[in-house]
Amino acid sequence: MDYAGRITVESATGARYQVHEYRGRRLFKLVRRFVLETGQRVQRLDFDNYVVAQTGEPLSRVPW
Repeated sequence: MDYAGRITVESATGARYQVHEYRGRRLFKLVRRFVLETGQRVQRLDFDNYVVAQTGEPLSRVPW
């Protein structure tokens, strides 16, 4: 997997975090992995919304 960039997100309490995106390939399928700066896995719900896999805490993309 190769590093693809980072996304600034915000929790409901206003805390801001960085989500790092990694991209790779499995045969013909593009695989993406999102990891919080603390090392926790993050699931992408849609373009602007994410959720921490272990805790279920919702995160929203911060607009530039």
